Amino acid sequence: MFNWFRHKAMDRELTEILDRHQQVRRDATDIRAYLLRVLADNRNDSEKFSDEALEKAAELIEQVGPGAFYWMTDIAAQMVLLSEATLRGFATNVSVELGATATAEEIVQKVVRLP
Repeated sequence: MFNWFRHKAMDRELTEILDRHQQVRRDATDIRAYLLRVLADNRNDSEKFSDEALEKAAELIEQVGPGAFYWMTDIAAQMVLLSEATLRGFATNVSVELGATATAEEIVQKVVRLP
């Protein structure tokens, strides 16, 4: 009987871990999609800070919390470091893997890795 309870508890704990991982992955996917949207908006000369863009940002913050802001800031910092390295003539893993013709979208896909 004790083994049955132990197995049920372990099954429940494993299910909770897997569910949490799936939620984190969905959140990360939503953040990456938002970054790509902002990039597309910049390319298309769309209005910056539009009501729609700000509403989506607010939804992300509500969904993910401060982690979304921190993660997006961390991504921006990585992009700046990549740019700095490139300007100084250093090769990065991104430049080596994607090459000189990489698009901004490809760089975001490479830098923003999903869990």
